[in-house]
Amino acid sequence: MTPSLRVAVLDTETTGLYAASDHIIEIAVVLLEVEPATGRLLQTLASYDALQDPGHPIPWAAMAVHGITDAMVRGQRIDSERVRQLLTGADLVVAHNSGFDKGFVAQVVPEVMDMCWACSCRGIPWRSLFSHLPNAKLQDLARAFGVPKGTAHRALGDVETTLALLNLPHPDKEMTLLGHLIAKKIRPVCEPITQGARNPLPRRSTL
Repeated sequence: MTPSLRVAVLDTETTGLYAASDHIIEIAVVLLEVEPATGRLLQTLASYDALQDPGHPIPWAAMAVHGITDAMVRGQRIDSERVRQLLTGADLVVAHNSGFDKGFVAQVVPEVMDMCWACSCRGIPWRSLFSHLPNAKLQDLARAFGVPKGTAHRALGDVETTLALLNLPHPDKEMTLLGHLIAKKIRPVCEPITQGARNPLPRRSTL
């Protein structure tokens, strides 16, 4: 059997910038099976996205960014067990600004603080690899490469955009840009989860 790695790509939307005082109001997670040496996608195993009521009005400044209203989140709740199942089933968790997302995901699944994370914004040397890029902002990258874009500043849309960028070929190596993150994070830093230790997930399921 060909060795494989499980990678969870996620994004959050929130009421503000600081996990210590603000709250998560949307999450999307897509769990992938990939080829460890190249990062090439083998299959999508599962996905989940949901809104959450923060228990107070969403500040206007945050609403202006993501467009999520009080009416949209009223009575909604993220299923923490589903998120936990997806993330504990992964060898690596990727977000485009992992330092931001990690603290907010921890409001739902505290164990994420001890998981192996990679940042697709800072973990890939975008401007060194591609000199034409103005910056490493998600939507600017998508525009520069002409990749399909999900709805900007919505959790699932940003995950879809991140996935499209991670699937781009590395300009100097026989791997994808996700493969670059895997080589950088999994091999020297994180101990890959053995097949028996992974949280079992059905193939090609949508949670």
